[in-house]
Amino acid sequence: MYSVGKGVILVSGLMLFPVFSGAPAEIPTDKEIGIQRMGPESPRWSVSGYVGQVTYTRFNEIVRLDTDFRSSYVAVLAASRVLFEHGDLARWELEGQVARHWGKQRHGEINAALLLRWRRFPWDDFLDTSIALGAGPSYASEVPAIEADRHDRASRRLFYMPFEITAAPPGGNSWEVFTRVHHRSGVFDALSRAGGSNFVGMGFRRRF
Repeated sequence: MYSVGKGVILVSGLMLFPVFSGAPAEIPTDKEIGIQRMGPESPRWSVSGYVGQVTYTRFNEIVRLDTDFRSSYVAVLAASRVLFEHGDLARWELEGQVARHWGKQRHGEINAALLLRWRRFPWDDFLDTSIALGAGPSYASEVPAIEADRHDRASRRLFYMPFEITAAPPGGNSWEVFTRVHHRSGVFDALSRAGGSNFVGMGFRRRF
């Protein structure tokens, strides 16, 4: 019925020669042999954008690909920076974003999150994959209509908790495609007694 959300779920289910010249041999650099590694000269910044559709199912149900999509949407523009990394296993990133809702609710939203991204998987030689989970503050320009309709309490201020899966061609490609759960929450009443919402989105990222 809602092709945008179902399409997102479907896509998310798929995605050295030394030189002799009379001088000592020189080992070619990673760049010369087409390998890009995270180092002092590697991309630290990124920009991304994605579009999502609201689902009335909970976070754990979404992860199991069980969704109840409704006709409300969000568009997000984000920028992030790598803070530090644990070799090629994982890295910490700081992200800030602005969002605009339309459909059942029409308002703006500002979010920030600290993300931990796991980067090593057995199939990375064929499809470079990463998984990220984050947390940070979320502020809506007005009380979100969906959250007000579905819960006893609603608030402009909640906690933002994204969950993301990315895919890219192997070899350190600077472009990534990703799916993300855009989750606003009171964190089991720890931050707020207000209820939140879930959007499932898909987008692109450029690292530089």
